[in-house]
Amino acid sequence: MAAVLGCSFLCLALPVLGQQTVATVYRGSVGGSHFQMRLNIQGNNVSGAYSYDSIGEDLKLTGHLDSQGRLELAESGAKGKPTGKFICKRFNDAAEPDCTWSKPDGTREAYVTLEEQHVAFTNGLQVVPKTIANRKSGVSVSYPQISSGTSALTPAVASFNRRVLALTQKAIKDFEPGSEPGRNSFETNYNVLLATDDLISVEMTEYSDSGGAHPSNGFWSLTYDLSGNKELELDDLFKPGSDYKTAIARFVVADIDRRAIAFEQEDARTEGRKATAREGPLVTIDQLSEVTNWGLTPKGLVVYFDFPHAIAVFDRNLVPYSVIDEYLKPNGPAARIHKP
Repeated sequence: MAAVLGCSFLCLALPVLGQQTVATVYRGSVGGSHFQMRLNIQGNNVSGAYSYDSIGEDLKLTGHLDSQGRLELAESGAKGKPTGKFICKRFNDAAEPDCTWSKPDGTREAYVTLEEQHVAFTNGLQVVPKTIANRKSGVSVSYPQISSGTSALTPAVASFNRRVLALTQKAIKDFEPGSEPGRNSFETNYNVLLATDDLISVEMTEYSDSGGAHPSNGFWSLTYDLSGNKELELDDLFKPGSDYKTAIARFVVADIDRRAIAFEQEDARTEGRKATAREGPLVTIDQLSEVTNWGLTPKGLVVYFDFPHAIAVFDRNLVPYSVIDEYLKPNGPAARIHKP
């Protein structure tokens, strides 16, 4: 799952190196276990902690980020005992940070996903992970809930929490395990694309394996207006009658082609061969399906498609606000975020 659902466009934006401390929260996974990480970066020095959703106990992190973007973190548990280490060879590469976790001696190495969480609550709210697990059926799910500490939840926050839980439970119910024991796996993790006092947008990543030829990866999302206490539809962002779908489609087709060329060039470089030129775009506007899900981020609109397995890496696409600015509804949800 990690290799397919790994970072694409929202991951690991490198903080500006300097003496000011930059604090960032990440969601991630290693070996099928989901975790939340907090990193404080001051100059080249990095400190923080992370905890697995299923355990909740903090593990301390200390390390170094060099000028080339290589991040090394030592992990320690109770009484300062070393328990592991993280290495990101290209922490400043949003497309491929290349992160791993291993034991202190380098054994049991596993691929790691990390994605920055865009939480900007000013009213004391926070997003916390909740879990659902069933070892027999292979279910390992983390889903988000908004917490207000000891204060009572507002009706809108309570409604969002119920909706996320209901959608998560439906996804688990829709999973059809295969007949072979021990081969089934259903994993869901989440990313907070955007969370403000009046709006929250979350992305759910799914991986399922029922013992077939190919595991399945996918996304679903939820964007909720906390000020109006309602789940938002894509049309809610745009002026009535505007042709925003064509603008999105044109950008996505061109961006997929750009990314496909970059992937081929990198593969060719790694394999010591000449890059293969492709005739025509990888996907045309006519071939582009309807948007299956969408979400809001500080930088743009995330749209999801359901492409065939061979090109499923392009299911997730970021459309900058500059592409759709003229179509946005004045004072609408996206316009409140994007201030051109």
